[in-house]
Amino acid sequence: MPTGSAAATEQGLRAAQHPTGFDLLDAALRTLALNLAAADRDLPVVTAVVLHEQRVELHLDGDVPPMKPFSGAGRTDLWTCPASSPDLADTDALQGADAPYPALVSLGWDAAGHLVLVDLEYVSVLHLDGDADHARHVLQAIAVELASTPLPGHLEITALADTAPGLDDAAPERVARTDNLADAVAELTSHTADQRRALAALGTSTLRTARLQEDAGGSWTPHILLAAELPEGTQTDALLDMITAQPRAASAVITACENTDLDPEKGWTLHCAGPDETVVLPGSGLPIKLQGLSDPHFADAIELLTLSAADTDVPARDAWLDGLLDTDEQSEENQDERDHVDADEQDPSDDAEESSDDEEPQPTTGADEDGMPDEYADIEREELETEHQAETAAPTNETDEGPLQPAAHTAEAPDGHGEPGTSGQTLADLSDPLAGPIPAPATAAPEPAHQAAPVLTKQEADPAEETPDAEQPDLTPLPAPAPVQVPAPPPAADDADDIKAPAPKVLLLGRVVIEGAAGRIDSNRQSAAVELVSYLALNPGADHHAIDDALWPGRLVNKQMRNAVISRTRSWLGKDADGQAYFPRVQDTGDSRYRLAQAVTCDWRTFQNFARTGLARHDEDGELALRRALALVRGRPFAAIDPQRYAWTEPAVQEMVSAIADVAYELSTRRREAADYAGALWAAHQGLLAAEENELLHRQIFLAHHAAGNVDALREAAARLARINEGLGGGVDMEAETAQLLSTLLPKPVIRR
Repeated sequence: MPTGSAAATEQGLRAAQHPTGFDLLDAALRTLALNLAAADRDLPVVTAVVLHEQRVELHLDGDVPPMKPFSGAGRTDLWTCPASSPDLADTDALQGADAPYPALVSLGWDAAGHLVLVDLEYVSVLHLDGDADHARHVLQAIAVELASTPLPGHLEITALADTAPGLDDAAPERVARTDNLADAVAELTSHTADQRRALAALGTSTLRTARLQEDAGGSWTPHILLAAELPEGTQTDALLDMITAQPRAASAVITACENTDLDPEKGWTLHCAGPDETVVLPGSGLPIKLQGLSDPHFADAIELLTLSAADTDVPARDAWLDGLLDTDEQSEENQDERDHVDADEQDPSDDAEESSDDEEPQPTTGADEDGMPDEYADIEREELETEHQAETAAPTNETDEGPLQPAAHTAEAPDGHGEPGTSGQTLADLSDPLAGPIPAPATAAPEPAHQAAPVLTKQEADPAEETPDAEQPDLTPLPAPAPVQVPAPPPAADDADDIKAPAPKVLLLGRVVIEGAAGRIDSNRQSAAVELVSYLALNPGADHHAIDDALWPGRLVNKQMRNAVISRTRSWLGKDADGQAYFPRVQDTGDSRYRLAQAVTCDWRTFQNFARTGLARHDEDGELALRRALALVRGRPFAAIDPQRYAWTEPAVQEMVSAIADVAYELSTRRREAADYAGALWAAHQGLLAAEENELLHRQIFLAHHAAGNVDALREAAARLARINEGLGGGVDMEAETAQLLSTLLPKPVIRR
């Protein structure tokens, strides 16, 4: 819960009304994108957007014939769409449209108090000069809005040095921080180069054309550099030249530095004289008052952003209960408190009393951040209440992107077809009393302490993979067989580079783990990214229809939601040392299909390669390959996945389990025939990690124990199989072949007369 000024700010926000301008803007722009694509026309260049209560105005940089739902009203450089327009697309149609202007951000208000937004991709370089404090406040307002706006679905932000302090901790998925301008320039250079390659692959010269392609695939994610200071010199010159070069990429620089001589041809310079002063926007010529966040309000915004994304809960204070207690109860409590104070033994646990569930506002339902239907979100919500006993401060209306949004920014509707809501003014409105009240940011629900969905990343490698000679656990209470030495694969020629920056690994033979993902992603967005990476590891070359069917089966998928998941996953997996993405843009793959980079490895593919070699060769190298394959097994493939997700995995799991059992049987047989009973037991046990009910492998264990002369271990292994069979579907009988084998191997009881 926020405290102090942040709490007061939040209370004021929660009491505010919710304008509908952003909802209309989102629907109008996506309708425009659909109609332009159908007419084979490009998006117009928008110099400014003005939000009225009942209409949206687009100011264009030239005369362009209007396209529905907009009309020209006698002008072709000013388009208007009223809220009552019959040309607005319906909800189902809007599912197929992405946000055409994802870098829209509000700058201030016109003379009538209407919010004015600009497209940072069009501006390219925004230079805030004049009064240093006011320029910093304007930059801080833009920074907070970029970190929390739901309009783009996903974007990337780099904060240079001490620009917008704390923003990277408050919104770590979107915001990264670097102290080195060279690193920021390198990241932006890689970003723009990737997008220009994608434009060339499409045969288009502008983002305005590319964004209307059928399968944009999250390829045009904006990347914004926030730089309060930019030093004079060649690095800054190279940065500005790169950002403004043609074709333009989805990137921009916002700076409040005093020493940059910005060429007017390379962006906008806005003179920040003070909050009451008017500036004229280049291009549109609109006079506006710039919005800003003072340092105290910015600190409040950072606190609210941080708390809304926190995954821990704080017990309620006594003050939360003051209005709920009866008079007698209050008097008794006060008397008890006085007694405790007199004795100097006040119980600190009083400060952690639990408030009534009846008084707790309940979050609204809808689809979760990965597109999970609302009934599953309800299940997760119940888990949160059970795990944490959370005190929810206000209704949670989390959209597909970013928790710090006005409460009217709704999540997808329960039927999965709702468009991402975007109503509400920006948090920066706090700085201007004329702007009117603004809605409160929603508080994100914490993650469950124990999730069924596989979301582990960047973990230490499993001993079975990194240290194959580690002892594997025996599946009986008796001492484990002697460890089997499994030599590691020979080092590659570029091992030194791999140690510095290893490529991601997709581990599926057990609990799903993505190792080596060096990028940023919110924990509550990670499950969809993990599933997407797992799917592409097994299904390279899938198109977006296949991805939709796999991740959201039976649902009409919102294109913006899908592209946001793809874009976040690409950012999360990161890039190699050469700046090449581990999840290439679809335009860079050669066949316009989705696939991971070749450097991304998968333990199942590695298993298959070792197994093919081992099964084909009956020599020492063959057995070594089989041991390496089995050393990759950590459990049943796709263990502990959410039962409501990963429906596409069933055929793959069956194939994996069957292959693991075959390899385990083969190696166990070879080692037993070579009188290596410990090796035979290890191989069979590795197979049982994936299929504990496989009696073929249990028979291998029986034979190995019998050959080693260990009757007690044989009896315990037989008892363990019996326990497993009892737990299968209410109990199953032992296979006849297994029963016959045990009858042969176990000593016959001696009957004394």
